[in-house]
Amino acid sequence: MKPYHAAMRFLLSGESAPHSCFREIFVVAVLLALAVGCDRSAGKPSEPVDLESEERVVFSQFGEDGVIEKIFEVIEPGPKYAVEFGAHNGITNSNMRNLVLNHGWNSFQIEGHPVRAKELAKNYADYPSTKTLEAWVWPGNIEILFEENGVPKDLDLLVIDIDSNDYYVWRAIHEFRPKVVMIEGNFFFPPPERMVIDYHPMNYWDTTYYVGASIQSLTDLANKKGYELLYQMSDGPNIFFVDKQYIDRFGLEDNSPEAIYRKKGPSVMDREEVQWGRNGVPWPEGKEKLTWDKLEIEKKFIHNR
Repeated sequence: MKPYHAAMRFLLSGESAPHSCFREIFVVAVLLALAVGCDRSAGKPSEPVDLESEERVVFSQFGEDGVIEKIFEVIEPGPKYAVEFGAHNGITNSNMRNLVLNHGWNSFQIEGHPVRAKELAKNYADYPSTKTLEAWVWPGNIEILFEENGVPKDLDLLVIDIDSNDYYVWRAIHEFRPKVVMIEGNFFFPPPERMVIDYHPMNYWDTTYYVGASIQSLTDLANKKGYELLYQMSDGPNIFFVDKQYIDRFGLEDNSPEAIYRKKGPSVMDREEVQWGRNGVPWPEGKEKLTWDKLEIEKKFIHNR
């Protein structure tokens, strides 16, 4: 007889426990048997969540608004708190504004460009639930910025979009544990190829494909931090990772980088300019370095991270 059948029989019969001195222990055991036996859903895989069908633009660039909404239907948010750096002006291509305006979230948004940072502050002046800051983000200052601006350590969503040292900044975050991380990947390096641009604090995007990290390198980092790969946008470079405790809720049969990666066509991948700097192809003159006044930063792809 199955445990829950025996438990039900005992409870319905009104019988006493075999030894009255152990009655309380017996009742607890019966209740545990009921809890285990009657949970028919235990162990069953979740139905697959079709995040592609949820892509929808409210303010975001490629439909991230809808994906974020769906993810937080599956994962109940805690403090309803989100952080984005490279926030632009907080409206154009924003991944925060829909959450703040339409879902009552709190946010902390950082922008390094002075003009855009002023626009960002102005656009959220009437929203006390949002803090904005003009700042450059580095691995060495990110957690200090979070602490100084009251970011909860159990924030729900972290969006990393600085077009350069994204990988290194995420790697440096230890004291704060978002449930979901959205970060730009460099799709010109398909899995299983590892690639991270060489670190320099003054790295920036010079409109070439010298940016960020490959989906394989980001996934390797995520796994070390206790996160699992969840989704890549059908268009655009953004990739979602979730705390590993939530991944089973999305019903993925295979969440390897090879399965999640969105392969681009020859018109994108075979362009001459996405071969520069690798496989023996040199950067053209004037493209081989990043420059800040008299500072020159040599471009190098790192393939072992």
